[in-house]
Amino acid sequence: MRLRCRSWRDPRDHRRQDRFAGLRKYKGSDGRLRTSARHIDPILSTEDVPAHSFDRVDKISPGQVVDIEIDLLPIGLRFNPGEQLRFAISVRNLLGTMMAGIGEYVGANTGRHVIHTGGSTPSYLRLPVRKR
Repeated sequence: MRLRCRSWRDPRDHRRQDRFAGLRKYKGSDGRLRTSARHIDPILSTEDVPAHSFDRVDKISPGQVVDIEIDLLPIGLRFNPGEQLRFAISVRNLLGTMMAGIGEYVGANTGRHVIHTGGSTPSYLRLPVRKR
């Protein structure tokens, strides 16, 4: 299974937003998605992996709450009892560049970004768990 992050967002005062999600122990996994490219292809998507169509631009109006699903890169980690996991959602890349020698991407994010949780907008991180 792959890691999958779902969050409900609304841009309080700006329509263009980039999202980065990351999971850390010592090493980690990350995913990224421009919010306006959030459309999910229902045929290619599976329960574990959201497949984005990237065939349209769905801009968001200020105050509009939208569902964003980010597929995180696959990674294998073992956790012992008492160890902790850190998950972060950010408007900037928390890992830096993916390859040496490439300039870091700087998005056009401005204004306040709100992540909604609970009720009809349940943000969550889905983790596959395999017991020994």
